[in-house]
Amino acid sequence: MKTMVLTALTVLMFSGMASAANWWETIKVKGDLRYRHEMIDEADKDVRHRQRIRVRLGVYGEVNEYMRAGLQLATGSDDPVSTNQTLDGAFSTKGIGVDMAYFEAKHPALPGVVLKGGKFKNPFFKPGQSELIWDSDLNPEGGTISFTHELDKVTINLIGAGLWIDERSSGKDSWMGAAQGVLKVKLDDKSSFAFGGGYFNYVNTEGYGAFYDDDFQGNSTSVIIDTVIGNSDDTSYVSSYFYANDFDLVELYGEFTHKFDKVPVTVMGDYVTNTAADSVNTGWLVGLHIGKASKPGSWAFRYNYREVEKDAVVGNFTDSDFRGGGTDAKGHELGGSLVLAKNAAFNASYFINKIGLDAGEKDFNRMQLDLQLKF
Repeated sequence: MKTMVLTALTVLMFSGMASAANWWETIKVKGDLRYRHEMIDEADKDVRHRQRIRVRLGVYGEVNEYMRAGLQLATGSDDPVSTNQTLDGAFSTKGIGVDMAYFEAKHPALPGVVLKGGKFKNPFFKPGQSELIWDSDLNPEGGTISFTHELDKVTINLIGAGLWIDERSSGKDSWMGAAQGVLKVKLDDKSSFAFGGGYFNYVNTEGYGAFYDDDFQGNSTSVIIDTVIGNSDDTSYVSSYFYANDFDLVELYGEFTHKFDKVPVTVMGDYVTNTAADSVNTGWLVGLHIGKASKPGSWAFRYNYREVEKDAVVGNFTDSDFRGGGTDAKGHELGGSLVLAKNAAFNASYFINKIGLDAGEKDFNRMQLDLQLKF
């Protein structure tokens, strides 16, 4: 009932943007539901099985000829990289929250320029949908300005962003300034490639606590131990942990796509280094995608291998499925999709990972079987 009320209020809000005569022509409602069975097998722990759902419902509409707005609700907790909801808690009611809420503006006087603000879909280009730096469910918050220019067979994309991470009532706020450029070239009707790079500068990270849930997820930490004396016979200690490094990430990437008898094949690579850390500061990923799951009966296969050192990227924001979320790991990811019918697909993923790159490696395996529905 709560979800239905929220949806109704959202539609009414957007309908108020347009005239009563044509509001349905400027409003778009779409959503998806995913049902997942997941198995996690981590060394020294019991094998874990769980059922999970993800539901997202979005409403998007035109404010005027220059602006549009969007709102998306989703299941899950406040985790920035997951909208999954585990089926447990004795049939308890599941939570729902704001997954996106943003505006987008452009003007004919500035062709190719788009301004966006709020909480929005990740605006950065990811070669082959790489999750080396960003989890696919991460929706950042702040503002971006982008520029797109198309020539005969070349498209240039530039973006600048200021993203808010952690506002503190006492102490300096953490935020990120970012810039990225992508050059896309169409060679012919069957082949294309894209390459580029980005810079992501986190401000006020070293010496501050974890961005989310007091969990550094593989990143290096420093510790301050405070002595607390209750009385002369009782002394206790309190440990506080902080990021040991800042994060100034430099990323380089490329992807090449060619169609073999209408079957697209993409080869891609992604590399990142954290210039603010002196060691264990690089990550890389290479991968292959075959096919495209679009029409009923169509299919797709993917494979990638990656290594992510402890301080290559921020552990809270990288892929939450690989090694259970975070850095300091390496390994394989295999997956595939089969479209069963219109708007219905079966997806499978399997991770074969090692946690710990320098010493004490342990196995981490994860299997995910999904039924994905769109409406």
